[in-house]
Amino acid sequence: MRKFILPSIIIFFTILESCSSTAITHITATWKDPEAGKYKDFFVAVLSKNKVARSTIEKDISKRLKKEKVQVARSLDFFPHSEKIETPEEKKAAVEKIQGMGHDAILVIVVIKHTEENRYVQGTNSYAPTPVGVGSGYYNPTKGGPPAGGSYGAFGTYYMDASSSYQTQGYYETDKTYFLESRLFDAKTAKLVWSAQSETFNPADIGSASGDFAAVLVDAVKKAGLVGGK
Repeated sequence: MRKFILPSIIIFFTILESCSSTAITHITATWKDPEAGKYKDFFVAVLSKNKVARSTIEKDISKRLKKEKVQVARSLDFFPHSEKIETPEEKKAAVEKIQGMGHDAILVIVVIKHTEENRYVQGTNSYAPTPVGVGSGYYNPTKGGPPAGGSYGAFGTYYMDASSSYQTQGYYETDKTYFLESRLFDAKTAKLVWSAQSETFNPADIGSASGDFAAVLVDAVKKAGLVGGK
């Protein structure tokens, strides 16, 4: 049986750096205790070294859970943010405090790692018509030609046009992937009842990454039959 051990509230979690595209989150693996029931009161703890990341993700997850008609509490409301390393005694006190709050379940999220990969984006060729008729130097009505104003009609206009090709330069782009682990514990028994690993690809910023991750995570918890709101 796997037991609940809440790591330090202040551990590594690098803030999601900005990229060029919208975040995409996928659940890559899940596990569920077959004896797990439904929960109506969640305590959400994002283990983050960065206060903005911790606050944003906890807030988004809490909003999603509340839509399922359950009670939700955020760790930041009870544990002031600090970047110092907690002692074993402080960790134990934090665990006892959380378990004594009367919540049904404790949801813990942590970033396991993140990777960066450079890729080359090939340059492109584009086409656009370039007028070279009246006023271009190729056609001058002052030197005995037909009057300006489109006397040749559609064909004449086209005949006096030329086409040009434009090329854009290739460039390098960095793809970033963040690997997160989410664990749900039964608050009374301290037993792990559900866990999931996920990947968030190319977040544009912490806001978009957090919103996308929260939606995917809560949906997965709900589909696992662990949310028991009315």
